[in-house]
Amino acid sequence: MSKSIPNVDWANQLESVIRQFVKEKLERIMREEIKHFLEIEQAGTSNMRNGYYQRNLDTQYGRIEGLLVPRDRNGEFQTQLFAPYQRHTGRLEEAIIRMYQSGMSTREIGKFIERILEGW
Repeated sequence: MSKSIPNVDWANQLESVIRQFVKEKLERIMREEIKHFLEIEQAGTSNMRNGYYQRNLDTQYGRIEGLLVPRDRNGEFQTQLFAPYQRHTGRLEEAIIRMYQSGMSTREIGKFIERILEGW
């Protein structure tokens, strides 16, 4: 007899793998951004890398926890992937605006958002 993975477990594992993949790619992009920033924009200064700070970011793929964001000693580097203090991508806001424009009531939109956020 072969054992099969229940659909719920399989879906959770797939979501986890996707979030990990997205996290790795975002971190790689930011490492390249700071490298470019220091080599091109900060050339000739004493500014250099100064480790990382962690950020949680809610995305269309779920919450990415412990995202490592690089920083520089002078505090001048800012990634282009998200704004300072941003904790979620704009997908939810865009969806809300579209739902309202299509005629959904604010009460219906609120119930819809509650159902979505229960999974996070």
